[in-house]
Amino acid sequence: MNNDVPNAFEIFPWNRNFETGIDDIDQQHRVLVNILNRLAWHFASDTSELTPDQILDELLTYAAFHFEYEEALWNQTLGEAAMARNHHDAHQMFFAQVEELRNSREPQEEVLTRLFDFLTRWLAFHILESDRRMALTAKLVQDGLGISEARNRVDSELSGSASVLVNALLEIYGKLSSSTIQLMREKMARLRAEDELSRIQHERLNQALEEQAREYQHHLETLA
Repeated sequence: MNNDVPNAFEIFPWNRNFETGIDDIDQQHRVLVNILNRLAWHFASDTSELTPDQILDELLTYAAFHFEYEEALWNQTLGEAAMARNHHDAHQMFFAQVEELRNSREPQEEVLTRLFDFLTRWLAFHILESDRRMALTAKLVQDGLGISEARNRVDSELSGSASVLVNALLEIYGKLSSSTIQLMREKMARLRAEDELSRIQHERLNQALEEQAREYQHHLETLA
């Protein structure tokens, strides 16, 4: 569950299998996951003092920090290798895609669905495929392999069943994102209805007690 919002759904549940083995990167990934879950919750609930745009800005700001940190880490090991440059380009595409969705003139519901589909798919791919590949390659280079040999070994390790699993998880996350948002909205609507019913019942009880007290007072005055 999300630690910041009690009883909140998680659109992107964290799993230890997401860990790359690099503590700083894994902690940063958890922060990104947490912000995405908060963004989904606030989009669905509309009960926060923060606006969804503010939380989306927080996500983009932290993503920029995370990208800069990990790119510096990869550059220490991989230098100007093509995979490091491609990784940087992929980061820039992330910002471009989010801004394109954010500025869309399409109906808000459709934009929301597309935004969370993109964010959940991107984050799953970024963690499970992209950063895992970079971390494994960097580790092999540090152990003494050349970049080309390290990359070939990682490609072999992450191909086949592992690649199929990643693609399956990306598909699952994409399809679940919009369904989770709808579930969150339905839950919030039910909670608001329950709160309103409780408020009405409380007001009616107070009104009945006041009327009973007035009648009792009138009865005492009549007897007097």
